Amino acid sequence: MKHLYTIILASFGSMAFCQSPGGVGEVSLWLKADAGKAETLLYTDYSSNQYVISADNEKNKPKYSLLNYNETLDFDGTNSFLKVPYVMETLNKVNLFLVYQNKNTNRESALLSTDFSGEKELHYSTANIFRYNNEQINYVEPEKLDSITSLSMYSRFDTPSQRIGEVLGSSGKSNMYIGKDAGNKNWAAFKGKLPEFFIYRKILTRNERARVNSYLAIKYGVTMPMTEYLSSKSKRIWKKEDYSDYPENVAGIAIDQHSGLYQKQSTSTSENKRLIIAAKELTVSNKSNTSQLANQTFLVWGNNREALEFDKESLGQQFLKRKWKVRLTEEKQASFPSEVVFYAKDILPEIPEGKKLCLVIDRSGKGDFNKADLEVYPMETVDDKGFIHFKNIVFDKDFSGADVFTFALDSKLLLTKEIIQADCKNNFGSLKLNIQGGAAPFKINLMKGEAVVQNQTSPSPKVNFNNLAPGSYTMEIQDKSNTVSRFTFNITDFSSIDQDLKESYVLPQNGFVEVDASRNITNKETRYEWTSDNGFTSTGSKVKIYEPGEYTVTATTSDGCMKTGKIAVTQPLENGITIYPNPVHAGENFTIRVRLSKAEDVVVRIYDMSGRLAKEKKESGKSFYEIKDLLLAEGTYIVVVETSTQKKNFKLIIN
Repeated sequence: MKHLYTIILASFGSMAFCQSPGGVGEVSLWLKADAGKAETLLYTDYSSNQYVISADNEKNKPKYSLLNYNETLDFDGTNSFLKVPYVMETLNKVNLFLVYQNKNTNRESALLSTDFSGEKELHYSTANIFRYNNEQINYVEPEKLDSITSLSMYSRFDTPSQRIGEVLGSSGKSNMYIGKDAGNKNWAAFKGKLPEFFIYRKILTRNERARVNSYLAIKYGVTMPMTEYLSSKSKRIWKKEDYSDYPENVAGIAIDQHSGLYQKQSTSTSENKRLIIAAKELTVSNKSNTSQLANQTFLVWGNNREALEFDKESLGQQFLKRKWKVRLTEEKQASFPSEVVFYAKDILPEIPEGKKLCLVIDRSGKGDFNKADLEVYPMETVDDKGFIHFKNIVFDKDFSGADVFTFALDSKLLLTKEIIQADCKNNFGSLKLNIQGGAAPFKINLMKGEAVVQNQTSPSPKVNFNNLAPGSYTMEIQDKSNTVSRFTFNITDFSSIDQDLKESYVLPQNGFVEVDASRNITNKETRYEWTSDNGFTSTGSKVKIYEPGEYTVTATTSDGCMKTGKIAVTQPLENGITIYPNPVHAGENFTIRVRLSKAEDVVVRIYDMSGRLAKEKKESGKSFYEIKDLLLAEGTYIVVVETSTQKKNFKLIIN
């Protein structure tokens, strides 16, 4: 019986260790707080090496709490730390990853340190690291410490150790400490949460780093700015087109067995539980959520950075300006019910009389919320903390890939509409109306000026009005309870469509202007062609323009109607430093433009994510510079431009 027990235990151990962060194998050391609370002084290393991770005594043991609904080690900033006998002497290459939330913003604190490691010593604090932090990937100065949850990565050693002779077999003299300064840096002990830490004794490829960081970002609700998220199988689960318009507070639900990722409910840890989405229903912790999802299921969302305030009322609705895009990716098409929880007490202390708060989903994924097929879900409950709950919400049930949703204050009689404008071959438009809320039958009166176009009673909430001539219309709807709603709209013939383009634009300090030529063109199959005297071309309706010049856009509908607009883009005369285009493809030129009031020297330094200097350029004697350069390796870089009077840092994305 004893031998049988040993065999079963060994089998269980091999199953546990076949997983790896992001599915990237050969992890050397892997501490996971949410793998089970340690009842002894020992903590499990989930790599195949099974290093001994321990607290010296009971008072040194970190306590447990939650971070994004996962268990995390909570260090007290006084006594708690962990020790790992780790052979630093043989470490030539390393990629080190950790997640932490710092609670000591007054003083630099030790995350990791080593002893008896000679020139291989490692000192890693809350201040001296490159880290993901909302939009920025910065070297954090001690006076700018904050409490935002961060992903951190450190790379590499590349020189042989002079202490290699002191290593016997797999043992050496060095130790690694988590949460304590074992050297002479005079750092405080770490105070805060640290749920996960792991090391690779190799340099990971860009793809491997993206998979590892995506695993950590989803698990702990940390936004990776302007970054595509990848599954352990390298499938894009948050795409370039997603982060372009919805870059803020990215979070997600994910089942990825290769990574050991079972995230069933999540929020962005950057905004203190503003929005929470849980598979099935929200529970106290991720582990207590009993929902069953298929492997390789990912539901990822982010918002558009707009204000948390309600817009003006239209058709009985006041939409929140902030909107969220949610992308569902799975190997087996199987959408699932979820609970959406939204904190709105600071936005809406009380819901006005006669109104209700609803969750509104635009199934088209475009986010314009002006179609007749929007889906509206009223709130279920408000808990004692002010969180509003919406239950049984199914995202992407049409399997189109993505939805856009927001919240709205709705009247009892709520209308959604879609207006199809006239074109150059058919000088008539149409209106699709969907009445949501209210009780049938509905009395509908459509007027053009003083003339009645249609007066009818409809038992159905969906009514279409075709063959509408160009002009201004008024619609009035009255339901069974005599609740009335009115709105006006215009049908415009194609020749008079205004593309809403200004005659001229001035490039701002961020380096680009964004222009949308489709704002008043409703034909979904319209083709767009942009050209410029500076060589710029594009086939998108919406473009970002980084250089001055004359730009022409031609819109051609599926019926052959054409509309042409022209704009001028100019460079401001004031001093400034800009970089464009950004992002840019690997191997393609980007430009650093420096405009000064007098001749000054300029120095450009480009650093990679590990803090290594990738390029440096110096020029002098001019008041205006256009420095062109390129990078061959994909990734995120920090570009530092310095003159004698100013210094500016940019984040440069190479795709």
